[in-house]
Amino acid sequence: MMRVSKVLGSLVAVGAAVVAIATTTESRAGGDEELIKITCSNGEVTATAKAPWHTNDKAPWKWDKGDKVSVTEQAAKFKGAKCEGTVKAFICSGDQCKGPIPVPVK
Repeated sequence: MMRVSKVLGSLVAVGAAVVAIATTTESRAGGDEELIKITCSNGEVTATAKAPWHTNDKAPWKWDKGDKVSVTEQAAKFKGAKCEGTVKAFICSGDQCKGPIPVPVK
């Protein structure tokens, strides 16, 4: 009987930890778009990360209203018809990476 209660206690603790992690990730993700600067002129979009972050050139960047031109550690560039839609951005700082981060193009 003692083993069963220990196992159940462990399962409850793990479940609570998973809920806490999921909740923390969601609340943090709400402000991550502030870490990325988007500029657009004549349908040419450039996305850069604010220091100490940099663009993750190995991630699958996308713009729902245009095509990817290039992605380096300095910037992600796209070409489309108009300055609209959403870029899915990926950034890193040291060994911490975030993404996809939806960032509106205006």
